[in-house]
Amino acid sequence: MKHTNRKVIRDKATGLPKRYLSGVKGRQRSELAKVMKQISSMYKAGKRIPQSLINRRVQLGKTSR
Repeated sequence: MKHTNRKVIRDKATGLPKRYLSGVKGRQRSELAKVMKQISSMYKAGKRIPQSLINRRVQLGKTSR
């Protein structure tokens, strides 16, 4: 029997893995997805990712408790 890897469950609206957006709702969720896609495209292009963008991602990913 050959072992096959399972597909990662993705968010329908953004196409990102659901795990990356867990705990965030509504407008913040879409904003976080936008920032993550921006970081991803910059990384793939070999560009420098500004610290402000990284900070924004961390801020959006925090859940208010």
